[in-house]
Amino acid sequence: MLFEQRCYTLKPGATAAFWQAQVDRGFDLVQPIQQRLVGYFSNVSGPVDQITHLYRYDSFDDWQGRLHGLYGVPALEPYFRTVRALTTAQQNQFFAVAPIPELNPLWGANRDWVPDHPPPLLPGIAPDSLVEEHSTVLLPGTIPSYWEAWREMLGEAVAVNPASLIVSLVTLVGRQHQVVSYRHFPDMKARDKLLARRKSSVAWARLQTTLAPMVVSNETKLLRPGPTPQLSPLFHLG
Repeated sequence: MLFEQRCYTLKPGATAAFWQAQVDRGFDLVQPIQQRLVGYFSNVSGPVDQITHLYRYDSFDDWQGRLHGLYGVPALEPYFRTVRALTTAQQNQFFAVAPIPELNPLWGANRDWVPDHPPPLLPGIAPDSLVEEHSTVLLPGTIPSYWEAWREMLGEAVAVNPASLIVSLVTLVGRQHQVVSYRHFPDMKARDKLLARRKSSVAWARLQTTLAPMVVSNETKLLRPGPTPQLSPLFHLG
């Protein structure tokens, strides 16, 4: 199992045109990657006019065959020209699922949701969900200790709040020693409640104290799912 995160930085004000380009192209010709799409997201906080895509592939060969096969489809050439004209930068990273099943409700243990199957029911998930992307960069050699610290506090449901988790990942290719998690909330108020519970949790404070010597940086972005079911299948359960 392999996850790819793609991040496109667009020209100022180009987000609406990017979404329209997806609709104008349609989705039939890009079914090979649609079948592995978890979701597109636009930024609520962080860099303006930035789009993140998240995919779940079977393997690197699966990724290469599905994505690179599209470049030889003549009917997609107008779409590629349109999107490239809107884009100032593109980057991608590959991830494995974090080795703690409790942090991966869709892909932990024996669970493995494939995006071309019916979406699973995650409590409270909706097309207008607020999505939090949290990235932690660790010092080299500290990842085993990082996961062990998490395992020791998993019993504290208030701190971990698994009901809001979508996936927790660790880099394979790209910025090394990086852990990225995605959570969903119905609105900003629900996220604020989680932050308040963490602030009052002794277990959460103990975890942060344990992790602090391992951490290089933390970064959080708030996102919204793409505006159509095809662009955010996990968030459109109908």
